[in-house]
Amino acid sequence: MQKSILIVDDDAGIRRLLGVMLQRQSFETDEASNGLEAMERIRARRYDAIVLDLMMGPGSGFDVLDQLKKLRDDRCVVVLSASSERTIREADGPNVFARIRKPFDVSQLLDQINECCQV
Repeated sequence: MQKSILIVDDDAGIRRLLGVMLQRQSFETDEASNGLEAMERIRARRYDAIVLDLMMGPGSGFDVLDQLKKLRDDRCVVVLSASSERTIREADGPNVFARIRKPFDVSQLLDQINECCQV
């Protein structure tokens, strides 16, 4: 069964790159450009994992993580951000599986997403 990934990033180039990369690995992908759009998609559909940028608006990645906690949603999240190490460490909660800093190593990101989908 094909796994589905929601890619949430305000950078359209990153969303496209990740979409192509994940589709080549047989994932089904969907995209959101901000936290508000992400929550609309999350409420409408079940994803196996979410790749989540932190700094975007309206609705940051931190807002998405807070909403997932409130909903007691168990979707697995891989945080992918250009923020400082300190800021990335602040992205915590039961949904956060991994934190990766941009620029990222493609193989590391794929490994983390694959592991996240198996949890």
